Amino acid sequence: MTQGDIIGFIGLGDMGAPMAERIVAAGFDLVVWNRTATKMQPLLRAGAKAAKSPAELGARADIICTCVDSLAAMETILFGPQGIVAGTPRTTLVMDHSTLPPLAAQTLGQRLRDVAGIGFIDVPVSGGAIGARAGTLAAMAGGEADLLERARPVIASFSNHITHMGSLGAGQATKACNQILNFGNMAALAEAVTLGKRFGINTGKLPEAISGGFADSNIIREFDRSTKAQDFSPIRFLVEALAQYYEGIYDPACRGRLDTLMKDLSIVLDMGRATDSPLPLITHFQHVFQLLHHQPEKSGNTNN
Repeated sequence: MTQGDIIGFIGLGDMGAPMAERIVAAGFDLVVWNRTATKMQPLLRAGAKAAKSPAELGARADIICTCVDSLAAMETILFGPQGIVAGTPRTTLVMDHSTLPPLAAQTLGQRLRDVAGIGFIDVPVSGGAIGARAGTLAAMAGGEADLLERARPVIASFSNHITHMGSLGAGQATKACNQILNFGNMAALAEAVTLGKRFGINTGKLPEAISGGFADSNIIREFDRSTKAQDFSPIRFLVEALAQYYEGIYDPACRGRLDTLMKDLSIVLDMGRATDSPLPLITHFQHVFQLLHHQPEKSGNTNN
């Protein structure tokens, strides 16, 4: 990037908002847009400026970051009636931090280049909102190396580990591999908690007991941190919900709240089919998570 580049950010959700806050804190000029306008207010108080539409953002920003929840949202942001390319974009690079199918990233990038001459890189991240706030996210990048180098100073404001994985779509393919490990780890932790409780051990000491061993992981450390702090963590929420489910206790709070997880699993399984890759474990986990996602609306004990 060049000195004086203006950065845009679209998608101020649980991940996007703290990432944008890190960009402002690093001293970049930032312009933001979000479908729910109230979510822009903390960024505006921190020094960012607001755009009224993606088209206006495209006319004001040199580099735009996107972090949204679906391919449909990306299509609208880029190519919709008020999309980035609808006006006269100043933007020369879009980097997407969403989790999308790798082939979709390739298609979006090619369309953006063909329609408006704008470069595109896929840079999904991992580490959760806590990692975003701390600036310690893992960033997995796909696309042209020179475009990544241009964006690197911005990415470094919220990530302390940036890996160029290859051509466009490679970042998303890496994120799919990342999610296999994440979801498998969470499902295994829920089973370990269930087994330990039924045997009568203090499962609250499991993280301490395995600390430094081969079973130790960021997943179990975040579960332990959130349990002790009694705050909300997606990892703790999912592990506890699965453990309760194994005990026949249905938490209605889960119903319909796993949309992002199910979307990510669908991406993984679609990639498996497309590449003829055997994925027996993640296929099993997908069935388990689907049961949790569509469990009965009322809570209570049932016999399985």
